[in-house]
Amino acid sequence: MEGGRVPMTSRPIAPRGGPVSPAATPEEFERELNQLTLGGEGWSAILRRLAAHTGHAAWLFDVHGALLATSVPPGTEAPSVRASDVAQVFGAERPVPLTMSDGRPVRAAAVRADRRRFGIALLAEPVPPAVVPYLLAATTALAIEAVRRDAAAEAGSAAGADLVDELRCGTLRAPDDLTRAAARFGMRLDAPHAGAVFDYDGPHVRAWATALPRAGVTALHQGRRAWTVLPGGEDGELERLRARAQAVVGDGVVRAASGPVVNGADRTAHSFREAEVLLALLLRRSSGRGDELVLPYASLGLAQLLVTVPPERLREFVERHLGPLLPREDLIRTLRAWLASSGSRTAVADALHLHRNSVGYRVGQIKTLLGVDPLDPEAIVLLQAALTAQELLLALDEHDPVVGGWFSDRPGVNKRP
Repeated sequence: MEGGRVPMTSRPIAPRGGPVSPAATPEEFERELNQLTLGGEGWSAILRRLAAHTGHAAWLFDVHGALLATSVPPGTEAPSVRASDVAQVFGAERPVPLTMSDGRPVRAAAVRADRRRFGIALLAEPVPPAVVPYLLAATTALAIEAVRRDAAAEAGSAAGADLVDELRCGTLRAPDDLTRAAARFGMRLDAPHAGAVFDYDGPHVRAWATALPRAGVTALHQGRRAWTVLPGGEDGELERLRARAQAVVGDGVVRAASGPVVNGADRTAHSFREAEVLLALLLRRSSGRGDELVLPYASLGLAQLLVTVPPERLREFVERHLGPLLPREDLIRTLRAWLASSGSRTAVADALHLHRNSVGYRVGQIKTLLGVDPLDPEAIVLLQAALTAQELLLALDEHDPVVGGWFSDRPGVNKRP
């Protein structure tokens, strides 16, 4: 046959909306579609065969709700599906009814392989119960094609991942050479940009290994971490990319941090280095709460200054201003809450689940041990800086002890772990 296609079996085609042909069981239909896929046919051919066999128009959307393929000629504007609806499909045991952005009602089934989520397959309503098994049968072939495309994309993106690793860790290559190399992968190092690092805490590690490339960016994945370059000056880009990666893995939590916006290939490693520190800080802040998912460099405040200070100098500063409190974690927590609430006993009591009298007693201990009033304007600045420095040091010790050594590297070059 033309193009090496596997010949289709001749079976009656049901009228639109009518029952499927009794000549093919769902199992037979699944084998037929799998043969089409293995013979080189793509998503559109699978959907056309599904539509012809069932009499219902068919669509395939990715995990973000964007149209991948359809059995019908595209209109002036491609339909889409809400990301929340996609999540609903993956959370259901059977196909569920949805409405596309163009108002058309459809029945949707998840397309997945093992724990990797690829998208959802849809048939136009009304879909009688007899047709549902054929929709489910088609998801296998659609997943096979998705795996094939992912494998091809992974092979093609290996060079891009190596380049991101080079940008992250520092290089001896000339900046102009790096800039030209990065441009081939859509990264503009001669324009404002920032290094970003992602962390995945969840069960679907195989799906995570392709999450960022499937979200449309050149990235390096190593274990539960991933790195990429973000264009600078685009508010919300870090969260947008994190959300797209989250949609790929489904279960678990993706968190992300970005470094300062820089210009020039010789400064990219510096941005990655500070993004690593911010991610460690984010993981510490999120421990036990899980409600903070992104930490852009622009949101740091005072920590923007402290993140560039070598650890030994930070430790000296913390010891000088908080030394007597360091063995007392209860007093450190009280001081943080006291400063955050501008000295409100009620707010501190609520935050730490203490009696107001206990708050007053602890604050009295703090004054005695430090020899300063924690609400004195000059003292507040120093104590807040010391608490922030301590938080940075604890974050590095708990989540990324190797990163602590990067503070003292020469600017723009990181050590490889």
